[in-house]
Amino acid sequence: MDKKRRDFVNCEVIDLSGAEIGINQVIAVQTNCDNDGKIVYSKHHVLPKYGCGCITNFQFDDLLISISRYKLVKDLIIKYDCDDDFTQLSFLLEGEKIISIRGVEEDIPIESHESYIANINKFKGYVRVSGVKAFKEIKIKLSKLFLLNHGFSNDFIFKKFSDKDLILPITNELFTVLTNLEDINLKGISRKIFMEAKVLELLAIQMENYKVKKPSDKIACTGKIIRKLYAVHHILKNNLDKNYSIKQLSQEVALNENLLKKEYKRVFGFSMNEFCKQEKMNKAKELLRSSQLPIYQIAEDTGYKNATHFSAAFKKYFGETPKQYREIL
Repeated sequence: MDKKRRDFVNCEVIDLSGAEIGINQVIAVQTNCDNDGKIVYSKHHVLPKYGCGCITNFQFDDLLISISRYKLVKDLIIKYDCDDDFTQLSFLLEGEKIISIRGVEEDIPIESHESYIANINKFKGYVRVSGVKAFKEIKIKLSKLFLLNHGFSNDFIFKKFSDKDLILPITNELFTVLTNLEDINLKGISRKIFMEAKVLELLAIQMENYKVKKPSDKIACTGKIIRKLYAVHHILKNNLDKNYSIKQLSQEVALNENLLKKEYKRVFGFSMNEFCKQEKMNKAKELLRSSQLPIYQIAEDTGYKNATHFSAAFKKYFGETPKQYREIL
């Protein structure tokens, strides 16, 4: 089933499909640049139109370290359609982002103190960064050549965005290394050696963290609003024969009712009622087309009290009754 089309509400949309530039060159202006012969350093400050903060990059020997610290005035949607093949380490220290991959039904919500390593090959989709709250992320992009030069074989397999158990918590051990990476005051070859060592240390720690993580381990939902919203989304999508009240859902995920309604629409682009109605109607249409179930049974399977209520809702949505739809198939 395809994802319901998102109507991005109060968002800034930037399309980088096929572009050879980074998001820092679109939402920010370069304020500093230096090449000491070992590392290319640049700093971009976010334009007031988008928010405030900065993006700092360090590039050398087929790797890129990008440190983003900013606060956006509204959610930012960044669309990608690229053919690059690389490995990325991401450490989200503050804020929220959602990765949505074309052709993959489930989004990937990531919140503060969460991380991943993933091989990214021909990424098509978008990344959504939440606005009106502090965002801080350290990303490290590793080329295949960098990995080969450090002992990885061509066929070494990292996780992909579509894999389960992609997201890991940022441990105290990782946090210490990340802090060291940020606070460096060295220059020239000393800085290059130090930063490369820290990147390899982060890579080694994360690889070990994936090994020891059990498939059943779950990241705690306490305080994780995005995960709670996706939990509600999952409940609604997989229980179309039921009709949940906002109160029931808010109690299920321990989230204030008003906050649940507001944040659900912000993240998904439609209300819970709108989502349920579309999913119920689409399921009903599919059952009418692919089965011989009586209409009263389809009504029950989609959460309607009786066939009369269901038929009226179906006609209002599609412009014809269930019986009329079935007759013209």
